[in-house]
Amino acid sequence: MSKISIKEINHDDFTLWDGIVHRSPQGTIFHTFKWLKIIEKHTSSQLYLIAGYTGNELIAAIPFFYRKRGFFNIISSPMGTTLIPHLGPVFPDYFMHKQYKREFYFREFQKELDEFLIQNFKPDSISIITSPNLLDVRPLIWNDYQVIPKYNYIRDITNLDTVWNGFKKELRKNIEKVEHEGYVVEQAGLEGYKFIAESISHRFDEQEMEFSVSNEYLLEIFNAYYPDNLQIFVVKIDEKSISGIVVTRFRDTFSLWIGATQAGLKGIYPVDFLQWKIIEWGNMNGYQKCEILGANVPSISYFKSRYNFDLEIYFSVKKILGIYRNLNPMLSHF
Repeated sequence: MSKISIKEINHDDFTLWDGIVHRSPQGTIFHTFKWLKIIEKHTSSQLYLIAGYTGNELIAAIPFFYRKRGFFNIISSPMGTTLIPHLGPVFPDYFMHKQYKREFYFREFQKELDEFLIQNFKPDSISIITSPNLLDVRPLIWNDYQVIPKYNYIRDITNLDTVWNGFKKELRKNIEKVEHEGYVVEQAGLEGYKFIAESISHRFDEQEMEFSVSNEYLLEIFNAYYPDNLQIFVVKIDEKSISGIVVTRFRDTFSLWIGATQAGLKGIYPVDFLQWKIIEWGNMNGYQKCEILGANVPSISYFKSRYNFDLEIYFSVKKILGIYRNLNPMLSHF
């Protein structure tokens, strides 16, 4: 097989980039060019679209953000302050290739990519969070990356009865009780979106944590993707908003992206009802799969596991380079 060559895709070729994303099972809404450019604008970073070719055939690609923090050159995919759960490499027509070719493409692409990054950026840290549908991370391990598995939940929702009957009995009772009490779920627009963002920020304040995502960033994401790829759902009682979830839509899957802050109501759980109504909405609108993002904290995973979805694995990988290897704990903050 031909040697893999690494080239940068010009930002003017955004249609080429988005075509790669749509042809790749690892591609997500977060990989699309508009979202990447919004991240670049609001994070004081530089976006690079890197592709691997064998001859004239593009066989792999990855978006990277470069930034300089003090003495450190940091490369990441995705940025850690943008509410993006994963990004990483994509491989067009990945499942159409035989196994030996998939392995060759990823192995050689990763080797050549590392050499390209070191030569052109002299990074002190490279961090990647892969997307689902990339189970084989051996090329990253072989190139000295530290690899940590992470998880979402996902399920085929084409048969709603099967989904409902799979719920934990306690969850079904919670949902029925909330509906009986008169709560309703409504689709919302910008006001609902702002309510969800404010609820997340308030929850961070309660936990004495910094919510480092700007309102300007969130607003630009809304303006770029609503309503085609974003849907806003709010659960209410007596016209008062209690909680909400922002849903992303891409291909045959919708994902529960941000929100779902608990209302702190004693003995009643509106978020359980909210998520069920969103699943119903997805089924009625022809989506095959529902993805519940983030199952990496024990308390959160317990809450989400009651829906009886399947685990979906992805990976957080990092490499510390050069003389800064001894400063690994310091670089982990960037």
